[in-house]
Parts: sequence; C-alpha cells; structure tokens
Amino acid sequence: MIRKSSESLILLTYKEKILLMIRNYDLTARLKKTWHMIGGKKENNESFEKTIARCIKEEMNIEISNVKLLLISPFGDKDIHFYHGKLTDNNVNCIERAEGQELQFFNLKELDKLQLAASTNLFFTQHRDTVEELLAN
Repeated sequence: MIRKSSESLILLTYKEKILLMIRNYDLTARLKKTWHMIGGKKENNESFEKTIARCIKEEMNIEISNVKLLLISPFGDKDIHFYHGKLTDNNVNCIERAEGQELQFFNLKELDKLQLAASTNLFFTQHRDTVEELLAN
C-alpha cells in the first residue's frame, strides 16, 4: 500500500509527566475534550525532524534539543513518526499558549481517564512500557 501522507508526533516529557494539548476546543459543542500529542503533517521537502521542530515552535513558541525518533507506525493511509523530547525548566517557563489552545501535563495513570485522539491513543496503548521507561529516566 502506498502511504498518502505522513505525520510527526512528539511525546514531550517533563518531571515524570507528559504534555498534551487541545486545539480550538468549542465549549458550546458539548463534546469531550480530545487530547493530542504535539505534531502535524509533513510539508513538501520537509524532514520529519523539521516537522516536529516547526510544530513545537508554532504551538508553544519554544525550541527544544535532543529530539529522538522512537518509532514509525502505520495508521490508516499514513505513517506516523513518533518522537520523544525532554522539556527543561526553561522550556516550560517559556511556553506560550495560542488562543483557544489548552496545554496540560499528565502522569501516565491520568491518561487512562482522558479522551485521546486516535493516533495518540494508539501510541500510549501499544507502547506503554516505552513511555514508562522514558518517564523514569
């Protein structure tokens, strides 16, 4: 099967917690909040690493170093490139939220109670041991 598009998502961790986001939540829709990992679609001639860097800059106005590819997973008609990055105190203190956006840190147990986007849920369901290990280090 030829993959039509690809996406990059990043597991951002800080002090044994995971940063997730909600974009453009509509209170009047009365829908459950759906939490996502930070990321987005790859643009033309952009590497997956550049996609992650661009998305982090656009969503939080910060730059992080030491981003590491964890795995590539097929999802529907696309491949998702999952990365990991550790946030520093400075990163967290400099995060700027966009209007209509919510960012929040969760521990692993709290994830079980959240409505997660399909791709985010796929990652946490299939790679829980990896997430536990990353949070412990």
